[in-house]
Amino acid sequence: MNTPMNSIEKQIDIICHNCDSVSEGELLSIKARQKKVREALQKLNINIREDEEPPVIAIMGSGGGLRAMVGLLGVLAELAKEGILDAITYICGTSGSTWCMSSLYDNENWSSCMQEMERQIADRLLEPTNNWEKTWKKLNQTFSKEMFSLTNFWAYVFIHKVLNEINENTLSSHQASCESGKNPYPVYSAVEEGSLHSHNPGAWFEFTPHVAGFPAYKTYVKTEQLGSKFKDGKLVKNHPEWDLCYLQGMWGSALADSVSVKEFIKDKIQGIFPKFTEEGSLNNASLLPPNDNEESLDSEGICVCHGCNKMGTFLSSQDLVKMTDKELEVLLEMLLNDFQKISSCEKVQLVLNMLKCVIQWQWGTTNNFLYEWSSNIPDDVYKKEFLSLIDAGLEINSAYPLMLPPNRKVDLMLSFDYSETEPFSTLKSTDEYCKRNGIPFPEIRIDDAESEAPSHSCYMFEAHGTGAPPVLHFPLFNNQNCADKVQEFRKKYATINISYDELQLKELLTLTKQNVQLNKNLILEKFKQVSKCNS
Repeated sequence: MNTPMNSIEKQIDIICHNCDSVSEGELLSIKARQKKVREALQKLNINIREDEEPPVIAIMGSGGGLRAMVGLLGVLAELAKEGILDAITYICGTSGSTWCMSSLYDNENWSSCMQEMERQIADRLLEPTNNWEKTWKKLNQTFSKEMFSLTNFWAYVFIHKVLNEINENTLSSHQASCESGKNPYPVYSAVEEGSLHSHNPGAWFEFTPHVAGFPAYKTYVKTEQLGSKFKDGKLVKNHPEWDLCYLQGMWGSALADSVSVKEFIKDKIQGIFPKFTEEGSLNNASLLPPNDNEESLDSEGICVCHGCNKMGTFLSSQDLVKMTDKELEVLLEMLLNDFQKISSCEKVQLVLNMLKCVIQWQWGTTNNFLYEWSSNIPDDVYKKEFLSLIDAGLEINSAYPLMLPPNRKVDLMLSFDYSETEPFSTLKSTDEYCKRNGIPFPEIRIDDAESEAPSHSCYMFEAHGTGAPPVLHFPLFNNQNCADKVQEFRKKYATINISYDELQLKELLTLTKQNVQLNKNLILEKFKQVSKCNS
């Protein structure tokens, strides 16, 4: 451990340190939300005593790519229809669930018009509007920075393709959506790659509209300053706040195994340049628009500068997908020697940067706001100039570690699980994590047969007398809503699928809504149990 190097008083406007409570912005939002929760519970015939605060109820959305995004969208729409959503204090998301959440909060009144939000988002998912001009602009801007990583490419190419938009709003712009109390408070999750698979609370990193940071170290930075350069607790250089598309790429960067991800990236890299036939003629199939130098354009607007011409011809003769990392490393060294001398074309430089990131498997690179600062920070974080923030689903596919700390005072968790296979793995992993770290959590016992094909649409787990909040767990596919076709639906809606047609989208929304409909009475029963009601 390291000793403090500056007084906290001089740094408090930049870094929140030793925060035993939540941030001021979150506290303000939760206080405002309490009035809405109390009113909602009264409408559900649950009357809270005037001298008591209403219960804190959290929705947990797991990862699962587009399936998770659509699943959470349907759940929130159905909860709103049943009058339950207004009784929710927090929504905590991982991976694909964060895509749904971050899309909603652009509308300050989203929870009061959830059916309309569902329609708008569903329509967007069904109508591809890929804007490659904007993609090229974003890639060119971000890959020229010192913090470039594959997350930049993943966000502005893959996330753009899946969500049919590049959301240029920022997370801090969602503060007004929360402080009014109209909507639940959102918490987004990531993990620091260096601590992955350690069961160490220090691996977990959270994002809110107000602050972002490591709960285990009780140390945060203002959300708008995440990515800015700090040293010794002092702001050295401002970095523009990451836009939501980039964060969606960071939060949802593990939708397949590394081989599949590499195949996607390498395939798109090859697609950046025009293809050449064996006869050497140009095949107009460029993924991205040409650069702005008109003297380098052919009659069809394709960049044919010397560098692009040579790179396009060269890549047409290579199979980047089948190349090993070592072969890619040799290739990159050769390309650097050749192309840095003959071309300043932005497209060529972009590919060289991306190949470098593929070789190093570099994701989520951002300046470390804890660099050489403060006590209670382990050396492996303290000494890092950069952090690598990646999909929390690689650790646990639902971010329980962010909602279990006592400062959030959660009384009940509604866990909606969109995992591709084992629908109880998030609970089992959390149980193990909590036992290792002395955190109260319900004991998870489930038969193997239930894991293979859940017989129920909801499971209740409690830890009597331990202080742990009870968990209502909803597997997306179960024998109640799938009519004994769980495996069939799992294959149909695999995580690797990055688009749905209209029938698939409607079917998935129906299935996830049924999990709420089938268990409305149970949900209300648990609401009443965790509430301090008038007799």
